[in-house]
Amino acid sequence: MPRITKGTAGIAELTGNRGIVFAFPVFLPPMKKRLHLSLFLAIGSLWVLMGLTSCQNGFAVEGQLENCPEQNFRLEELGVDENKLVDSGRVDKNGQFSVQARNEEEALYRIRFEQDKYILLALKNGDRAVVRGSWKQLEDYQVSGSSGSIALKSFLVNLRENIKDIRTMELIMDSVRTRPADDSLRKAAEEDLRVINSRFMQYVKQFADTTHSVASALFAVNMINPAFEGPYVRNFYENVVKRFPASSSAKAFAQRFLNKSGGEENAPEAKSGQPAPDFSAETPEGQTLSLGSFKGKYVLVDFWASWCAPCREENPNVVKAWEQFKDKNFTILGVSLDTRRDKWTEAIASDQLNWNHVSELKGWGSAIARNYGVNSIPQNFLIDPNGNIIARDLRGEALLTKLAELIK
Repeated sequence: MPRITKGTAGIAELTGNRGIVFAFPVFLPPMKKRLHLSLFLAIGSLWVLMGLTSCQNGFAVEGQLENCPEQNFRLEELGVDENKLVDSGRVDKNGQFSVQARNEEEALYRIRFEQDKYILLALKNGDRAVVRGSWKQLEDYQVSGSSGSIALKSFLVNLRENIKDIRTMELIMDSVRTRPADDSLRKAAEEDLRVINSRFMQYVKQFADTTHSVASALFAVNMINPAFEGPYVRNFYENVVKRFPASSSAKAFAQRFLNKSGGEENAPEAKSGQPAPDFSAETPEGQTLSLGSFKGKYVLVDFWASWCAPCREENPNVVKAWEQFKDKNFTILGVSLDTRRDKWTEAIASDQLNWNHVSELKGWGSAIARNYGVNSIPQNFLIDPNGNIIARDLRGEALLTKLAELIK
């Protein structure tokens, strides 16, 4: 079963007033025509040179969001270990905004708006990104003027289509789960789901191996769990430095992976037999809820996210466990690695996850996930009434079997 591993997560048309030569009618006296024409051409050349130099000295993003309220935004660089605030600005009453910055090499950026909405761009010096979009459908933004951002957007579109296919097959699987294991319709549905998952993984690999954007390649490979695809991930990092020899980001990611045994993060890990690290975070309703408040019960701490296709695929199994044991001193505490509250709450409702949930809305920046050593999802930890971890990574029938052993 695949997992999503830790990685690192719309603007409108250029207004034409930065680095562009404007041709105006020029009325010159006959005696001075040659002088004035030379002066005009010189000024025009200077304008062109200034525009190109400005673009080459950094990158720029300009755009407009239809129906977007006036608000502040942040430009964040998504790095190896943390996200860095690069600049900030404000969207005006017409939905227009702009931002400029400079970097040493192409990097992954997030333009973050209010309501936890954002767009992802892969930007390098010389890029002049133009993004068009609608505030109501921000994920459908269009981008030009940045080859890395165009590649990344294409990847995200295909990613979303693959996830839709997986969700469709999940619905079909739900309708045939009650059939006998040897039923031909059930077998066909299971095979279709395996094919879709395999196709999804092959697409991610192919993109990571062939894109000319180093930021996009690193973003893609960090969606692959090395616990399941260790040889591929190791081979990718061994080759990515050769593909992008001038990229310090490629070297940093490769060194980080290759220096770890099996590609796993060298982070503290919550293990069976140890006390479960306590934590507290906000519920979807904005209330603070702690793990410690459930002491005296068996608790399944379930790490997941709305954007994680394998998590959504596993959710029906977790629902089944909930329905079977919720009245027998057992509960579930979902910990989401989402960044958008609306997507998080929509997934809870859609998948009928009728138990307690919390999230820091920081994605892979979650302190809870870090304290548990979580580097891929879905992942869970079963905690006994005394607050100790007694099992982890229970999926499918294994979860039901373990609960049946413990809870009578």
